[in-house]
This record gives sequence, C-alpha cells and structure tokens, in this order.
Amino acid sequence: MQQLKVGIVGGGLITQVEHLPNLLALPDRFKVVGLADPSAKVRAHLSQRTGVPGFATADEVFALKPDAVVVATPDAYHADIIVQALERGLHVFTEKPLCYDVADARRVLAARDKAKRVVQVGYMKRFDPAYEALRELLGKRKAGALRSVTVDVVDSDAWAYTAHRDMVVGDDVPPALIEESRARRTAQVTAALGGGDIDPKVFRGFAGPYSSSLVHDINLVQGLLDAAGTKMGKPIGAGFIDGDTGGHFSAQLEPGDGVVSMNWVAAPKVAYYSERVRLVFEDAVYELEFPSPYLNHHPTRLVEYRSSGHHLEEIRHRPSYLEPFVEELKAWHKAITEGGPVRNTVEQAMTDMGLLASFAKLANARGS
Repeated sequence: MQQLKVGIVGGGLITQVEHLPNLLALPDRFKVVGLADPSAKVRAHLSQRTGVPGFATADEVFALKPDAVVVATPDAYHADIIVQALERGLHVFTEKPLCYDVADARRVLAARDKAKRVVQVGYMKRFDPAYEALRELLGKRKAGALRSVTVDVVDSDAWAYTAHRDMVVGDDVPPALIEESRARRTAQVTAALGGGDIDPKVFRGFAGPYSSSLVHDINLVQGLLDAAGTKMGKPIGAGFIDGDTGGHFSAQLEPGDGVVSMNWVAAPKVAYYSERVRLVFEDAVYELEFPSPYLNHHPTRLVEYRSSGHHLEEIRHRPSYLEPFVEELKAWHKAITEGGPVRNTVEQAMTDMGLLASFAKLANARGS
C-alpha cells in the first residue's frame, strides 16, 4: 500500500482529538511530516507527544513537499490554504465548513480542477456505518412518499467528551493574528449573506450554529434524501437564539409537500449530547441517534419502526463498530492512490453552504 506524506495545517481540537492520532494510527497509508500552528505551546506539546515536527506557518509545511495536507485551521482560512495547497500540486482533506461564501467554494473548485487533485471535505457522518445502512434501507423502499425529516441536536460542546485526550489549548496566539482571523470572518460571512444590513444575531448564528454544527446535518440529510428519491426544496422558516446558542430552519421536500426541519441548541453547562435524525413514511419510521463525535467507536443507533395493526416491530440495526473519522481518512487515501470516488466533494459542500446562506438570509429578512 502506498504511504502518503501528509502535512497538517492547524493544531486545534479536531486535530488533537481526531486527525493527528488517526493519521498516526494508519502508518501503512500516511506519514505525518509536519504540523503548522501559530501557537508555540501547541507545537511544543504535539511534537513532544508524537514526534511530529511543528512549524509556525503553512508555508513551512508546504516546503516539506508532502503529497497531501489536512486543513484544520479556523474556518475563515480554509479556502485560501486549500487553494495554496492545490497550486503546489497537493491533495487536500479539509475540515468543514469548506468556506462561508459560495464564491470562495468556486475558487476552490477551479483550483481543484486545474490541479487535478483530490479535495475531500470532512463530513465524517457520511462514513458512519449506521448512516450507510439507512441509505441502503431507503434505497430498497418500493413506494411511499417521505412525509417528514426532523433533526434535533442538544450540544454541550466538546469539553464533556474530550477529557480522555491529552489536549492543550493554544492561548499564546499573537493578538494581531486573532484580530486578522476576526476580520477575515467578518468579511467572508458578510459576503456570504449578501452584504447590507445584517442582524448581529443572524451573523453569529450563520457563522456558529449553522456553519459549525448544522452543516453536518444538512449534509447527511441531503445524502439520505438522495437515497429516498427526494430533495430539499423551498425554505419555509429560519431563526436563531441570541448569543450563538441555537439555530433552526425548515424547508419543503420535493416532490410532494413533506417537510424537513432542523434544530440545534447549546447546553454548555450540561455534560449531555444528543443528535437525533428521524425520517417518517406512512408505513415506517427510521431514527438515527448519534453519540458525541469525539467518542470513537461508539456506534450510532439506527432503529426501524414498522407495524402490522397493533403489533409494533422495533428493529435495531448495528452494522459495525467502524469509526467514521478513521474511515473518511481511508477513503481519502483510496481516492488519491487508486482513483476511488470522493464521497464528500467540493460541489456538495458548496450546495450545503448555499442552502445555509439562504436560510440565514430568510431569518435576516424576517428579523430572526
């Protein structure tokens, strides 16, 4: 099996908890040659723990001439670093969101096509065995319109589910760089929402609950809708809870008059995470219940409900204990080395961000 030399740009939570340990656990596929992060504290910690050399900038990692890079920086830097990597002939795995603004997604798309390299977006839920099993069940259905899809997420944030990791916070990032990141985020979110008078609550809600959390759900639901022969149609409603603590939206299903609705709310002082996705048909109900994403190899619960009169059947599916965060890296490697299909494409991510922006604009027009 071909071993790829990989650089990592960004050493925050997702790198420390998932990507770096998972890459190191696949030595037949990957060799991590360097990691860039502006925090000297993070660099020293990760180098001491793993032996991976640390660097202050992405350019220093690019200079190592890796085959590919993982981009896990703050969101406002994703598009520029991806394009820079592609211009150097590197394959890319990027954390979600791909970017805030669809215009930046088009830049990435053009750079990818010119470089003829693989770009995979980090939607790990598409590699969840229970998600894959539900897609298979939906594809086998003979008839019956999908009546509703509901997503409900209660999120304590990562603190409750990362204590088992030896993680360090980069609290020594230069203030000028923090300010630059804020300025980039402001410009990009403003552009994504069309400029003009944007309610601060809508601005924060789009950048936070929508782009950091519900982006996963809108992506996985679109995969399920595709298997069910339908798609997300006209937006119906959208709104946010002040202080980045919640967001919701709803849309019609096409064809038909079914509805998809999603809600995310933060419960930062409660060590509790719940993420449920429910699809309702006339003759069946399917439910996914995801664990916290940072609890690896904890299988997602998939339950199928059917009934014959008063006799209710509850069928529990447990396809495997495979870990989605690991499986997405294996798929990325296969796409690069064997020309395998890219499951989470730039085009899909661009659709996701376009939909989220349309919901945020609706919320803004209605005064959120």
